[in-house]
Amino acid sequence: MLGSFPLTVPLALHSSISYLGFFVNEGSADVIREFAKAFAMEAAVLADCSVKPCTKQLHLTLAHKFYPHHQRTLEQLAGALHPGHSCQWIAALYSRDMRFVHYQTLRVLFQYKPQNVDELPLSPGDYIFVDPCQQQEASEGWVIGISRRTGCRGFLPKNYTDRARECDTWVKHRIYTFGQAADPNSREDGEAGSRRNGELHPPQRPRSMGSIQALQAAIVRRSLLVVRHGERVDQVFGRAWLQQCSTPDGRYFRPDLNFPYSLPRRSNGIRGFESDPPLSACGIFQSRMAGEALLGSGVPITAVYSSPALRCVQTAQHILGELKLEKKMKIRVEPGIFEWTKWEAGKTAPTLMTLEELKEASINVSTEYRPAFPLASLMPAESYSEYVDRCAVSVRQMVSSCPQDAGVILVVAHGSALDSCTRPLLGLPPRDSADFAQLVRKIPSLGMCFCEENKEAGQWELVAPPVKTLTHGSNSAFNWRNWILGS
Repeated sequence: MLGSFPLTVPLALHSSISYLGFFVNEGSADVIREFAKAFAMEAAVLADCSVKPCTKQLHLTLAHKFYPHHQRTLEQLAGALHPGHSCQWIAALYSRDMRFVHYQTLRVLFQYKPQNVDELPLSPGDYIFVDPCQQQEASEGWVIGISRRTGCRGFLPKNYTDRARECDTWVKHRIYTFGQAADPNSREDGEAGSRRNGELHPPQRPRSMGSIQALQAAIVRRSLLVVRHGERVDQVFGRAWLQQCSTPDGRYFRPDLNFPYSLPRRSNGIRGFESDPPLSACGIFQSRMAGEALLGSGVPITAVYSSPALRCVQTAQHILGELKLEKKMKIRVEPGIFEWTKWEAGKTAPTLMTLEELKEASINVSTEYRPAFPLASLMPAESYSEYVDRCAVSVRQMVSSCPQDAGVILVVAHGSALDSCTRPLLGLPPRDSADFAQLVRKIPSLGMCFCEENKEAGQWELVAPPVKTLTHGSNSAFNWRNWILGS
């Protein structure tokens, strides 16, 4: 069907008192509709939702709802256009946040620092969602909006913003480019391309490959998948968790099923886990679920990097185990993506397990990898700017050290890394530190961010992760004796 796409699309200029544009010739429109129908079926499977192709008359709008006295001038401008040129066909899949379907989208033009606690900080380029039906509390010249960047709600001066297109905040998931139509008169005999016998053909693919896999294979790019570690044991049992599971002589026992079955041996003994806690049993299960989902998605993992924190290395280990890569791919431990040390307890940097200790614990870590920042370089209570600079340098080294061809670089680190390791690639400045701290608290275990390199545009883009979010409820502690006897 793709081979029947026309090199040019015949367009007929149509003008009325309120509309000016080109209508697509019915023969070409039928081909486009057939492709739209097929693409909608693929998109529905990928997005797990209902996708309906457009069945109305296809057209290209030039002007709409203009003043009648402008019609003649607009027609003259349209008459100077030559729509018969060849073109490249691209099908793109976007989605929007359905929570803000009925909101107006504003783009921030100027910097604004809040004067009161109920106001939003604004940075140029930010987007704000405004519900026109919820403005009763706003004074004249002000609106109440929700920041797309931070998720916070508050007042903002309206004259610091401008109305944006709704689609500016849509997420681009997939792009499928299936050929460059060339001018038939300028084609050279030796030209190698996707056109044969005057027709445009899609790239060749194995007959055994399914339609979804073929679509994914056509669009795979070099990508970065940043994943937060699984549930850590002190997240459930508090800072005193170690006192609950250790004997006076320093031996470990399991007081609750959500404690890990065992702890790896480390040179500073069981007390070393106080500042470097392991995954809980549920955290191990979460990590395996994520690995299983990544295996089912078919993403090609080409390299794995991890923060030196034990919970991160363990998460990477269990993900690789489900991907059947635990023996084939070594984890590259990168101290440069360790948590912001200001958030770590104590006046010294935490004592983390060495590569030798991790290998002794049967974790397949690389001893050949040379990190951007050695473990000894981590300083206690570093500033926010020092932290984001450290992450930016680290992620750029990780990306540059991997092959330029397609593949996914897996980075397992902390919730903060989803922001600090992706914004440098996207060309975005660091967030305000207060916004950063508030945002990180909302990131769940195994939360993910996914970036793809768009070589054509010379930039990285944020896209939907290859697997769905992991959500689960809490399970309170239960004492059967108190419950039965009421004591």
